[in-house]
Amino acid sequence: MEPKTTSLWAKVTTSLPVSRERVWAVITEPEHTEKYMYNCQLHSNWAIGDKAVWKALKADGTWEEHVVGEVVNYTPYEHLAIKIFHKATADKPQEESFLHFNLVSRENSTELTIKQGDFSSIPSGEKSYHSCQQGWEYILPKLIETCS
Repeated sequence: MEPKTTSLWAKVTTSLPVSRERVWAVITEPEHTEKYMYNCQLHSNWAIGDKAVWKALKADGTWEEHVVGEVVNYTPYEHLAIKIFHKATADKPQEESFLHFNLVSRENSTELTIKQGDFSSIPSGEKSYHSCQQGWEYILPKLIETCS
């Protein structure tokens, strides 16, 4: 019998007193993402299979790519999913995770759930999971502020 592997998904959920359209704009438009995502703009044309890139403008006017992914689901105002390709380093091979933004309309609000994982299938999974969870918890207040 094989040992059971526990999945490792970083997850945050919040209720926002704004429309799904407003939340969608905040998670998909570069001028909004840079306000909460470590000064990085998210760029994509949102076609399934195309790149999604978080990049920051450097002082010299050039762009630096921080995170590269691939769009795997784009259902406006409901669900955005991106396969994230984590950069390889000398001591760590390239790893992948999936990032999901799910929006649900509630009375006078939108529930946003951000879920990223599954880190259980990668060598540094536990460490990556904790780092990712901390990152989402750190940016969530800024994302909420950007929505208002």
